[in-house]
Amino acid sequence: MKQTTWKKLRRKIDERIADLKIPAPKCQSQHQQQPKTPIAVPKKKSVCSVLAAAIDSKSPAKSMCPNDNAPSLQPLLPQRWDSLFDSEAGSDVTFLVGPHPETWRFPGHRAILSDANPVFRAMLNGPLADAGPTVAIHDVDGRAFDHLLRFLYREDVHLQSVSTALATLYAAHKYLCAGLMRTCITYLDDHLTAATVLQIYQHIRLYCGVHPSKRKQEKRDLGLWVASAPPLEATDSSACYTVGVDKDPNDNIEMMTCLCSDLHHNCLQFIDANADKVLAEESVEDVTLEALKEITQRDSLMLSSEAVLFLALERWCNRECKRCQLELSAENRRSVLGEDLLFSVRYLLMTSQEFLSGPMQSGLLDQYETTVILGHILNSPVSASAQTLTQTALDHLKKPRRLSCDAPIVLSDRSALALKTNLKTNKKNSKTKKKSKQKKQKETDGSPKKKCSSSCFFEYVIGALACLFD
Repeated sequence: MKQTTWKKLRRKIDERIADLKIPAPKCQSQHQQQPKTPIAVPKKKSVCSVLAAAIDSKSPAKSMCPNDNAPSLQPLLPQRWDSLFDSEAGSDVTFLVGPHPETWRFPGHRAILSDANPVFRAMLNGPLADAGPTVAIHDVDGRAFDHLLRFLYREDVHLQSVSTALATLYAAHKYLCAGLMRTCITYLDDHLTAATVLQIYQHIRLYCGVHPSKRKQEKRDLGLWVASAPPLEATDSSACYTVGVDKDPNDNIEMMTCLCSDLHHNCLQFIDANADKVLAEESVEDVTLEALKEITQRDSLMLSSEAVLFLALERWCNRECKRCQLELSAENRRSVLGEDLLFSVRYLLMTSQEFLSGPMQSGLLDQYETTVILGHILNSPVSASAQTLTQTALDHLKKPRRLSCDAPIVLSDRSALALKTNLKTNKKNSKTKKKSKQKKQKETDGSPKKKCSSSCFFEYVIGALACLFD
């Protein structure tokens, strides 16, 4: 009875192996034929062990011959570190992250973090490393550090707000995680709106194209601090640029800078195209002085009126006086604004009504400047002798802003759609300009050329003689 039951069970196992399409095992010595022996009923092997051995033999590298040893069923070491993320098991270092009282505690593993990241390798195992069990990090947000550890332990990172993405971008930049920076930049580019673009812009410009002497002061203005870490050990130069957990070999410091520059470009392009909405946002009052200069002095700023820009600057200087605890006098407001920002507004493009109701009543311009500008607006120019209103300055104040020719760089779905829309708009504008030019040319060719008659010539002569006698 037992023999019959085993045969049925063996037949089911063979059918299961056939369904898995397991190749027939090759013996180590193929020139010797193995003698056929009757199948003996095993006494101690269970059905589960036989099925496990059969399924495990699916891989050709694990195929067994009769002379080979029995397969080992010991569990393999995990190929990922995600099982140790947020785990106290084997933890030999503790991170206390963030300023007091908002300090977060994270368990960590020195071997894993040192292998995954060069900055952690220097911080935990370098010549200046702290051998203690606790490492304090005060300049990184707790949630951002959580995303950083997730990335280094090869967990998925899910960003859910612009503020968290900016804090995570700072942590990724400090610890040279180019892959995490790419994730943050993609998220930020995808969430560029009139309400968020200024916040993103003034943070991203810290990582690209800003003079080093100004970068430290701007970080302090934004509540950030310069990253400090022990120096890296002397290694191969290529190893310093490649992050261990990054999949893309092009993820290096140069790539990090390029990604930041691309997002910086997209921010300015978005501000140009949506200038009225962006300058009406409350966040414009919190922009740094240097960032505001870069925006207001752009020729491609698409404003419906220069009065929109002046109102934004007036709100900014009032807020800046309050931040600096200064009296809200005309002198203090003009002082914090500065000459460059004050005359970034192109007053000569305003109507007389806009100038009278805005700049003239604000008190930011003195009486002489008001008289000169208003005279030019009313086509009754007054000679300008003030140092702030030279002829070059007046020429700049009446220079029209041009349409932006810059196209967005594709970093996310939003910028891809914006690029497509931009190309369609440019194509439509070029067709309209071409038709207008052709129509004007036809009207010019169809109209008879005016000839100067004798009476016209006589009038010119009389006018010239009158000028001479005068």
